Amino acid sequence: MTLPHPLRDRASIGPAQRQRAFTLVELLVVIAIIGVLVGLLLPAVQSAREAARRIQCKNNVKQLGLALHTINDARGYLPPLTAPTSRDPLLHRGPYFGVTGFTVFTWLLPYVEESALYDLAMTQRTVYTPVPDAGGAGVIYSVPISLYLCPSDGSSPGGMGATTSGGANQWAVGNYANNYNVFGNPTAPTPDQRMQGSSQISQSFPDGTSKTVVLAERYGTCGSSGVPDDSSTNGCLWSDSNNRWRPVFCVNETSQTPSTTGYTACSMFQVSPDWIRNCDSSRAQTPHPGVMNIGLADGSVRGIDGGVSETTWARLCHPADGQVVGDW
Repeated sequence: MTLPHPLRDRASIGPAQRQRAFTLVELLVVIAIIGVLVGLLLPAVQSAREAARRIQCKNNVKQLGLALHTINDARGYLPPLTAPTSRDPLLHRGPYFGVTGFTVFTWLLPYVEESALYDLAMTQRTVYTPVPDAGGAGVIYSVPISLYLCPSDGSSPGGMGATTSGGANQWAVGNYANNYNVFGNPTAPTPDQRMQGSSQISQSFPDGTSKTVVLAERYGTCGSSGVPDDSSTNGCLWSDSNNRWRPVFCVNETSQTPSTTGYTACSMFQVSPDWIRNCDSSRAQTPHPGVMNIGLADGSVRGIDGGVSETTWARLCHPADGQVVGDW
């Protein structure tokens, strides 16, 4: 038996049969082509992910709108915007009277599948009720609620305030806020009273429930100094009734406390501002490029273009100005 001779057999392979290796130039060209393809593909992937996040955010607003209708039907009218502070009770007589520190979002807990947390809060009737085995401060206000968070907001990782200013890092944020002109009482004589409205879906919207904004988006942490822990950094905390941190819009003041009597011409919202360098906490903000998700009083959800006029936005945020909104 004749064994193969490696050198002789290799030499017998013709030029057409030999495998040809890539040259360095060809390899670099291939790498460059792959880089270009990845560069073209990446924006499309990012766009698809943002579209999915926006859909989830829109669904959150829808669920909150339905919860508002349910609590309105159950209790006779919508919850007051906030208590005077997190340490003070609500003073408006009726089904919301006497509970300390609650916001609209605290009242909504049993209607967004958080009944256990709500029941716990009601044992002591305060947002400072301890929560066993909870992170952060270990109380009601420190628990992040998934439905209250927009996945596109990058300002507050983990759902907690991203600043130590005001101790906000111990409070859970929310990315949705309530319209002061709807949930407040703008004609009341004192700031505390102005925060405690009693609107009814069936009676409080002369301009029409389909043309009145009740919910909009806000960043969880919002500043303009470039320094997260700067004292000027504010935010939106879902269960905080204290100045600067209330989950509201249309107050038009960074203090989130209405200093004058009367309905506001709601300040225009911001579209995708930098959360710590260019964020105005006196306004609503959307993290979605070009569009703000809003909830209307009829329970519907729409995306309103960032290019809408300030006049149109202000009219949509006033439930009874009698002005024609037009196309938007």
